[in-house]
Amino acid sequence: MSTTTTAPEYDENGNYTPAPGTEYPFSISDIARATARILGAGWTAESGYWGTSGVVSGPFTAEFEFLVDNEGDLCITYDHFVVDGFPEVPALPDGVKDCPGGVHLVLACSADGLDSLAERSAAAIRAVTGR
Repeated sequence: MSTTTTAPEYDENGNYTPAPGTEYPFSISDIARATARILGAGWTAESGYWGTSGVVSGPFTAEFEFLVDNEGDLCITYDHFVVDGFPEVPALPDGVKDCPGGVHLVLACSADGLDSLAERSAAAIRAVTGR
């Protein structure tokens, strides 16, 4: 007879202690990879260290780095290269705002789900690139 034990959700001091891998079901690099899939052929993604960032590359010189800034916002940063011909002032979709070095998804959180965050991210990249 075998028994399975699970770690308690709270420790003896009442501190929340979820089991590893249960609090956040996906990483920032997972969002980047899902976004590249949505953007389609010619787009790829690479994971950053420990999955805490990800870089999406496509048919442009610029690459799009996914990260969480110091305020907890999901950001997509990129460099402006003249050769890419991005719009000077992109028409950003609802829920996407400018931030230093790129854009961020307003009030994005893991509870939104991987597919929703990837769809929003793909829409942001399409707006930034003008495509």
